[in-house]
Amino acid sequence: MGWATELHDASFRGVQFECTTISDSMSKTVSIQQAPYSNDASVEDMGNEPRRVSIQAVYAGDDYLTWLNALLAALEEKGPGELVHPIFGICYAQVANHSVNHDVDNYDACTFSIEFVITQNQKKKRFIPVKTQNLIQPIYLVSNPASALKQALEKLKLTDNNAFFNVINKIRTGIQTVRNVMGIAKNAIENILSPETWATSLIDDITKLVTFDTSISAISKWRDVIKRIQRFDKLFDTDDAQHEPEEFKQLWRATQVASVISITQSVVATMRNEMAQNQETSFTPVELAVIRQQNRQTLQQIIQIERQQPLEELDTVVQIQVYKDVADQVHLQIQELIEIHPPITTAKIEVPCTLHWLAHYLYEDMNRASEIRRLNPDLVNPAVLQTGMEITVYAR
Repeated sequence: MGWATELHDASFRGVQFECTTISDSMSKTVSIQQAPYSNDASVEDMGNEPRRVSIQAVYAGDDYLTWLNALLAALEEKGPGELVHPIFGICYAQVANHSVNHDVDNYDACTFSIEFVITQNQKKKRFIPVKTQNLIQPIYLVSNPASALKQALEKLKLTDNNAFFNVINKIRTGIQTVRNVMGIAKNAIENILSPETWATSLIDDITKLVTFDTSISAISKWRDVIKRIQRFDKLFDTDDAQHEPEEFKQLWRATQVASVISITQSVVATMRNEMAQNQETSFTPVELAVIRQQNRQTLQQIIQIERQQPLEELDTVVQIQVYKDVADQVHLQIQELIEIHPPITTAKIEVPCTLHWLAHYLYEDMNRASEIRRLNPDLVNPAVLQTGMEITVYAR
């Protein structure tokens, strides 16, 4: 299939014209070094010069002058504009020169020639925008266990008043212990008889502990809060635990998992906002993969625990399915965030240089030096990169 079957309607800044011939040319900048009295030369390729496009075109007909005036106005505007190349399609070009020719024998027509220099007036986006999943609300994970615990408490109140008050006091003491250890100040009194209320309130307060706008690295703050949540795995594993409703233990497990998932949603929201504003992101793809792995392990552990519970007492099948759905959604969220970035690769240092020089060499943008620095936290001296070192970078 030749070019004749795939031609585009040529235009510049939206003004169309009929092409008769078109010529594209490109040259290289080379550095030539030659010793005296020698025929040999050392030629170094210094890069490509901008591509030039020469167009010969024609206007014909009674209204040719209207079209010509419109084109001349487009050519006289400052700055580059959109050129529809008959062969290669849309590109951005700067007018270098143009000329118009009239012939006495063709009074209803004119020919003209234009020379363009291909440029680029729009900065390429570093990351490809991808639509990610909606945020997962923590209420989705604790709703069923909270409803089951509420019914269990109502039943316990009617059958065993002492056991009922013991469970209520244990819940209140446990929540207060979590708040004290996590450093959460709470003035309002928790409604212990409403499990969904105190569970979601505790999750929200833990999530607010995670902020990524300080001098401490974002992944370090994330790890700190996750480890503090894990301390409470056996908070209610006491000697009299057999007298507690199984629904209470199930809700507590769901509350811990929901706290981890909610913190992950803060990570997702932070990454989305930073990418939307074209800012430097708080998390690298490697760090996002670590977060995804932690969420996968947490959910897998809770699913295994739920499978060991007696089906006649708890609706474990429904809750396991909830965890599976959340695991799938979190995986998609993190994966999409990772794929927005270019792939991670390594670059071998060929000559001693700095990070700014390396960023200019790799991306033609020395401002991305800080990005390379974040991908290599173990780099001892970023000002001196030695020959042979392997640096983790984004693919070009």
